[in-house]
Amino acid sequence: MKWKEFYDKSIETISFTDGSMGVLLQKYGLTGGECPESWNITHSDIIEKVHASYIDAGSDLIITNTLGGNSVKLGEYKLENKLRELNQAAVVIAKKAAKGRAIVAGDVGPTGKFVKPLGNISFDEMKDIYREQIEVLANAGADCIFFETHIDILELKAAILACREVCDLPIIASVTFEEDGRTVTGSPAGAAIVMLEALGVDIAGTNCGTGPDDMLRIIHEIAPLVSIPIIAQANAGKPSLENGKTVFRSAPESYTGTALRMIECGVNSVGGCCGTTPEYIKLLHDRVMELKPFLKRKASNVDFMKLSSRYAVRKIGFNQAFTIIGERLNPTARKKLSDDIREGRFELFREEAIAQENSGADILDLNMGIEGISESSCFEKGIEILGNLVKTPVSIDTANPEAAALAMKLYPGKPILNSISAEGKRLDLLKDVKKYGASFIALPIDGHGIPKTASERLAVMRKIVAMAEKAGIDKRNILADPLVLTVSAEQKGASETLKTIRLFREELGLFTTLGLSNISFGLPARPYINRNFLSMAISAGLTSAIANPFDAEMMGLVRASDVLLSKDMNAAAYIAAYASDSKSGKTARAGTAGTAVSEDNLSPGEKLYRAVLKGNKDNIEALIGEALKAGDEPGAILDRHLLPAVNEVGNLYEKKIYFLPQLMLSAETMKAAFSVIEPLLKKDDTNVRGRIVFATVQGDVHDIGKNIVILLMKNYGFEVLDLGKDVPNEVILQKADENNADIIALSALMTTTMPKMKEFMELMKASGRKYNVLIGGAAVTREFAAGIGAKYSVNAVEAVKTALEMAGELSRRK
Repeated sequence: MKWKEFYDKSIETISFTDGSMGVLLQKYGLTGGECPESWNITHSDIIEKVHASYIDAGSDLIITNTLGGNSVKLGEYKLENKLRELNQAAVVIAKKAAKGRAIVAGDVGPTGKFVKPLGNISFDEMKDIYREQIEVLANAGADCIFFETHIDILELKAAILACREVCDLPIIASVTFEEDGRTVTGSPAGAAIVMLEALGVDIAGTNCGTGPDDMLRIIHEIAPLVSIPIIAQANAGKPSLENGKTVFRSAPESYTGTALRMIECGVNSVGGCCGTTPEYIKLLHDRVMELKPFLKRKASNVDFMKLSSRYAVRKIGFNQAFTIIGERLNPTARKKLSDDIREGRFELFREEAIAQENSGADILDLNMGIEGISESSCFEKGIEILGNLVKTPVSIDTANPEAAALAMKLYPGKPILNSISAEGKRLDLLKDVKKYGASFIALPIDGHGIPKTASERLAVMRKIVAMAEKAGIDKRNILADPLVLTVSAEQKGASETLKTIRLFREELGLFTTLGLSNISFGLPARPYINRNFLSMAISAGLTSAIANPFDAEMMGLVRASDVLLSKDMNAAAYIAAYASDSKSGKTARAGTAGTAVSEDNLSPGEKLYRAVLKGNKDNIEALIGEALKAGDEPGAILDRHLLPAVNEVGNLYEKKIYFLPQLMLSAETMKAAFSVIEPLLKKDDTNVRGRIVFATVQGDVHDIGKNIVILLMKNYGFEVLDLGKDVPNEVILQKADENNADIIALSALMTTTMPKMKEFMELMKASGRKYNVLIGGAAVTREFAAGIGAKYSVNAVEAVKTALEMAGELSRRK
């Protein structure tokens, strides 16, 4: 089988992938402490046997045993120097097993690290890590590259760009979601899939997670959003440990029933992940073949533009709610914002972004043109902040090609570039728009200047659309600007703009936007002109506008137009915005925030609180200095400002208002603050809430979760000794004794290493010790913890709360 056969089968009927590699290797003897990829050399016959069993069961695609084949993962087993040998062997084995009956996908999994600012690896460094592995897989003869089990969309973006630089093999990309439908780093399924489609992957979807029922909900979310084929590979339910063995709860019959519903929902390629075996794939294959004449396939009908951030998706289209692109992140003629950015504080910048989002902006226009400083550096910082701070997607507003490319590359989602015209070399930016998965605003301006008539603007726009299509960019990724001239200088220009909006829609089927404030420049009482022109433009078919979301009357006009044009079904959004005003008898208003909060009016302590809340690490040392200078005591700064901010971050995280990136950035900010405060505090044990010895159990080399918990624990005043990963129980107990620990915390990601936790409890009991033990990790459950006599936490925030309860009990005993 060739790639084209597999792809065509996915579109026309249904294609089948394989199931779990790990569960079969464990049956053949793979232990928790072994590197699965090492078996490509030491047990190649078994790897070949596993592949063959899936092909015999009906798999059209088999995935190489290289999920952890990157240098970072192999380095955890001291095998990074065997990267080429292990990956090459994996492809050779799979090809041998396939014998032309199935295609071979080179498997590329996550590194277990995060890209800055969540981690310490730069975007380009992450890209280089992936280049190394992908190059070997491609050269060894893989038919396609399969990115699976990824949990961070920015890391996955780096991996996909690395692949495009190394080879032209087809790409399948699959993301893993938690029970709440989001990745560990907070991305909903829709946001992830929109970015993947924009990056040009051939097939996208989801694998692993908690089980088929949760995955079906994911498919329902992503199927209406994309036109590319969708892949689904669920776990056989959530694993549990019974009599020391890993057991998956979803039997083949039940799994197959849910998988068939996924196909009806829009899935094109289906298989399995953890816990599934050839038995699952065979039953699934046979049932699909049996029911093929009766299976209904959902047709994709995407007639809108999609933009995405790390946390959300925004649709723009003729039948979609009107889109407001917030204009307030533009330092032009705004000295305070310009100084805020120039001096590297980004305090007002953050406040403006949040206030615009709260006021109803759907997209934030980001302009970083400040004289005398590097525009690219400013965009890098601005994208880093906005990518993790707000849910609204970003419009990258620059005439600098280098800054534009950098911002599009680093953004965790699908942004829009503002803008591309037919002038000079501006059309050269189309290749970067395509490469980095963006949309763009098109200005109908060529070398002859601004066309005066609607027909002339239409002619230039035809040229831009043709060039975009030649670059592989669909017109649904173009937001056409009809050009707004100020009526104070060209009064008839307004009617020409309205004609242009209609022509762009009727002749080219293009969505539109415009810079609203341009219309009233030079006139008094500008809001009257702006609001009335916007109303006229919406009636002409305008789908979005760059405007000030703090204009409450304008926002009310937009929401009302959505109701009147049947774009706000049942007036749901309108009612949500104004119901409280109606009940209170107040005059209707449109935004929840009129302006950004001014830092000038805040006390030093309030500034510190907000800095931790917003994850503003860069400015925290200066703010502490300001508080100390104002007379605040170090202990008071910690107790009254820093710890309450961390508590609020925890509350926001539990309410699903904040996600892991905000949690980590706030924790890092607190860590930086504490490093300044700690030397000034009185040196005694009263400042330590408790001592914790923390380890990932023996046989388990995963530590992302552990490291996040430790970071947060330290924020709350715990003294934590991190023993690392793959730590024997005897060593954990010894270190707890040596350091007079109050709490022992254990982490395990895999069900195969969970028994080590039970063994630890038995060892501790046999030795006569009575430590408080807290356990957690992806595979661990509350029931398992209760069964072995340990406390359990489902995430970092709950771990801190449990540790604080333990510390309180200990202090009462003392």
